[in-house]
Amino acid sequence: MRTLRRVLLGVLLLNVLLVAAAQVAKRMLPSYGDEDSDVFAAVAAMDGAEIVNRSDSFRAGSGTAVMGGMTIDLTGAEISTSATLELTAVAGGIDVTVPVGWRVEMASTVFAGGAENLTDPDAADDEAPLLLVDARAYFGGVAVRTVS
Repeated sequence: MRTLRRVLLGVLLLNVLLVAAAQVAKRMLPSYGDEDSDVFAAVAAMDGAEIVNRSDSFRAGSGTAVMGGMTIDLTGAEISTSATLELTAVAGGIDVTVPVGWRVEMASTVFAGGAENLTDPDAADDEAPLLLVDARAYFGGVAVRTVS
């Protein structure tokens, strides 16, 4: 019984810390950019966010999901040569959709979560636009996929 109480207290404490982190992230991290912006930043803290970018010269973006979920739709965006995307998921998830012709390279740091590049590397040639994704997932997940 004592062990059960300690486990429950630990879970409660972890949840309180995650809620506090979500509130801090919401206040400290700015969100900016719109559908036509070349650069954007988005935060989903204890809620959800749907980002759609249709820029004709997309350069960079960042997304942070803390105890929340985020979808980023880049299918209408265009890249001249390369662009970067920095994604962080803490007890949440981020799902990115890119056009079929893009090359996607992902570097990830994961702790008790997952980060996957679900695009087909053979679908794009070597001259195709390149999206560099830096994904961090802590008790959460990040996925990059092509439109189906």
